[in-house]
Amino acid sequence: MTVLDIPTAGTALRAPGRLDAWTILGMDVQRATSAQEALDMAYLSNWKVRIWDDVVVRSDESGTMTELKMHGTRSTIRTNPITSQAEQIAAVGNQYTPVQIDDHKDVLDMFARESGAKFHKAGAHGHNGSKFFVSMVLPDVIRIGGFDEHRMHLTLFGSHDGSSANSFHIGPTRLDCGNMQRFIIKGAQHKYTIPHTVSAPVKLAEVHKALETLFGWQETFERMANRLLNTPVTLGQFEKIADIIWDVPANPSKRQMANIQARRAHLRHLFLEADTQESIRGTAWAALNALGEFDDHFGNAKSPTLRAARSLSDTGAVTKRKTAAFNELYALAA
Repeated sequence: MTVLDIPTAGTALRAPGRLDAWTILGMDVQRATSAQEALDMAYLSNWKVRIWDDVVVRSDESGTMTELKMHGTRSTIRTNPITSQAEQIAAVGNQYTPVQIDDHKDVLDMFARESGAKFHKAGAHGHNGSKFFVSMVLPDVIRIGGFDEHRMHLTLFGSHDGSSANSFHIGPTRLDCGNMQRFIIKGAQHKYTIPHTVSAPVKLAEVHKALETLFGWQETFERMANRLLNTPVTLGQFEKIADIIWDVPANPSKRQMANIQARRAHLRHLFLEADTQESIRGTAWAALNALGEFDDHFGNAKSPTLRAARSLSDTGAVTKRKTAAFNELYALAA
């Protein structure tokens, strides 16, 4: 029983009923045999994203629509795949060039042919689909230490709001807890980027060259994860690293101290007692996963959707903390 086997429940081996970020944000597209089918299932196809210049449409209390010209403004507009109505996504800069989700179909199909990857989850989130992803899962299960199971994903991440370039990523999900193992490993390329500029078609045409490099990240991840699994870590070391990555202030306010103590107590439980660390207890690998599990599943957030989006992002605070934790713990293994 794995996250992949029960996509509607997102069940992890030692955390029954827990939803992973893929399930919270996306739709199940495992029946898709092509990128076109996956995009259709997830309502991601034929958005026709385009730029509108100098236009704002408003409605008054009576519902009367007014079109106003606003010089110097640019916005991305999509056709809603369900209502077929035009919707604003976001204001963007003068150099922004839309890249359609559909433009990535050939690359996704190439990944499937050359790696044996299967379509997994796909979806859009943020204002009117400002961010989107299409996740594929590789056929082999990775077992750290021969037993701690992970599924490796090849994922297209993208946006239509100028917040990030579109990119293809490689990265694993830990099945015992549903953790997104998204951290940056120095010297190992985990993504290939397609910018929102006129060079996008060229970058898309060359993406097949990056596939072998991305698989190199997988090999590095396995080697380093096994090193962490064989490195003992004490509770004191774990808590010191937790305070470093959350940047605990020297003189916290009363409110800050209450939040710090609550987080410390939860992290201590995850490291010492949680079922999800049972098979790896007392190791640097357990420490990394306890820290990641807190951010992915218990960190303060206005909604599970926002927490899941933070876990999938490779540019936000969550990935920065995971990367910092990985570096601190790997230093203990050196």
